[in-house]
Amino acid sequence: MSAIRNFSELHQQVLQLPKRVRVAVCRPADEHTLQAVLEAVEMGFVRAILVGECAENLLENLDPKVREQIERVPAVGDEEAAQKAVEWVHDGKADVLMKGLLNTDVLLRHVLKKEYGLRPEGAVISHIAAFETGRVDRLLLVSDVAVIPQPTLEQRAAQLRYTTTMARRLGIETPRAAMLHCTEKVSEKFPLTLDYVTLKERVAAGEFGSMLLDGPLDLACALSPAALADKRIESSLEGQADILLMPDIQAGNILYKALHFFLPDGLSASLLCGTTHPVVLTSRGDSTATKINSLALAALQV
Repeated sequence: MSAIRNFSELHQQVLQLPKRVRVAVCRPADEHTLQAVLEAVEMGFVRAILVGECAENLLENLDPKVREQIERVPAVGDEEAAQKAVEWVHDGKADVLMKGLLNTDVLLRHVLKKEYGLRPEGAVISHIAAFETGRVDRLLLVSDVAVIPQPTLEQRAAQLRYTTTMARRLGIETPRAAMLHCTEKVSEKFPLTLDYVTLKERVAAGEFGSMLLDGPLDLACALSPAALADKRIESSLEGQADILLMPDIQAGNILYKALHFFLPDGLSASLLCGTTHPVVLTSRGDSTATKINSLALAALQV
């Protein structure tokens, strides 16, 4: 398949999947979450399992074709809804878990449960966001903006593995990943840059398959050939990164929220990764369009 370069193309791709993706939605009591799910059902790529309290007003007067793709699972309160939603995915009765109106830590506590959770033993749990910026002709994958405060070397390696896997699902055969920093220099004053050197050695040895990795690079040099030329820097990425690996959660979260603030609505998506099944972990403040994009990105991973 050719590379998916925007969310419109992503939507078209998931509509070609052989069957609908079953999504267990944990407590869809807010209108943005439930509206996104209902629109994804109407589009034709989601079958919804609504666990716990719902925004009931949106379920009135539904088209019968939409209603037949919806199942209700009763649950009282956040804890019971989280447990049941995670169990449905764990037991193979749903393909994707989606967060509704509850605190993230409540849902993650059940995702991490040993007896019915979604974390493989020893796996690193991380987060990937995708953005369509208009400044570049492709989707940008950004990690990690929400879960790991200060990644260790092995956590950075896991983030690299998750983002390159997702890039390949988007049709990018040889992903280009930039490890971001405030400068292009390796220095012991910034130990993370030493991790960057080690990761480049591991990529060169073939550990991550066909890909290009460079860093430390600043954001402009990762995304702009002109910025590289201005600084007289040579990079294997040639200013065309598909993946931005953030130095820590502070930088990642600031970039994530800045892009949300400055970009038009509906040009982002986000997922938890490292779990046995995709987890749509959007913010309560995210729009319906962002949540539909996130569902589509999750469907592509199933």
